[in-house]
Amino acid sequence: MVRNGGGAAAGRTYHRAQVGRSLEAHIAAVDEEIRALLHTADTSLQPFYGMMLYQLGLDARKASGKRLRPVLCTLVYEAITGDPSAALPAAAAIELVHNFTLIHDDIEDQDPARHHRPTVWSVWGVPQAINAGDGMFAVSRLALQRLRGLPADRVVAFAGLLDDACVRVCEGQFLDISFETRTDVTTERYRAMAAKKTGAMFAAAAAGAATLATDDASTRQALARFGDAFGEAFQAHDDLLGIWASTERTGKVEMNDLTKRKKTLPVVLAFERAPAKTRERLAALFEPPAPLPPDNVERIRAILDELGIRGVIEAEVAAHRSRALHLLRGVAPIAAARDALELLDRMVASATGAAEPAGAAAT
Repeated sequence: MVRNGGGAAAGRTYHRAQVGRSLEAHIAAVDEEIRALLHTADTSLQPFYGMMLYQLGLDARKASGKRLRPVLCTLVYEAITGDPSAALPAAAAIELVHNFTLIHDDIEDQDPARHHRPTVWSVWGVPQAINAGDGMFAVSRLALQRLRGLPADRVVAFAGLLDDACVRVCEGQFLDISFETRTDVTTERYRAMAAKKTGAMFAAAAAGAATLATDDASTRQALARFGDAFGEAFQAHDDLLGIWASTERTGKVEMNDLTKRKKTLPVVLAFERAPAKTRERLAALFEPPAPLPPDNVERIRAILDELGIRGVIEAEVAAHRSRALHLLRGVAPIAAARDALELLDRMVASATGAAEPAGAAAT
């Protein structure tokens, strides 16, 4: 297994000048960094790392996946410094931590599918899936050792930021699971949970890149706020997809959030906005233990449609997206880096369901 060695010295085949030209080039560079971290010559351990590669979609010759969080990191770093290469180990660490949480999340939620194929636990069993998730977290720590050539205080600060984000994600998952047995979850409580479970990693990616690239505190803070807003938009959009999108689009079981009694934002809003009698009907439909009967699920979604919840969520996604892009363009180094800003605009728009790239940089 490749453990140390600076990111720029890891034998990459891409050219630096090509990385900034497209999101696909950034994804390819991140994937190459991750492959180097998960490589082993020990044939007896190849299945162990194979589970991790499978989770990441790197088990096939042609990888798939948007790599939102690590590419956010490399794009921000490139916008500030002009070259994303030095940040690739940090981006790999972010993606490994994120997928460590996803493997465990799939076990906890008993989700059979992710990204249009079986989840790790459903293929290899729960014990090996837990071990693979733990292994990904451990390898993320090794990725940090590849941040050579950067000031040590910045690397230490980035490591602390990533650790804090990981703790916040675990806190958010605890709250999310606890909400499944409750019908009194407020939007305030839900948003606090989502800020931890989803927003923390987006903020870590953006602020982490700034932490490695500059000592300017205002730049770091502004990018953390941008990451938070991006994460809120992404989570609200994901909640919308969890109820109204098809399996073909999401790669997950249709309306699985409702089946599992999850109190996502549409459900929380419905409980808050519904008249008393409708609220009583919703509570009764959510009363059986998970998995909810299909008839209950259909009736719950019908109530959400009657209340116009989808339109409310779409408006909220748009508001968070607009705030995120406003914050992004207010960061002087980012605003000056037109190519990177355009790619960031495209990524935010695509990840949050915008029909066209949003913002001035994309027009």
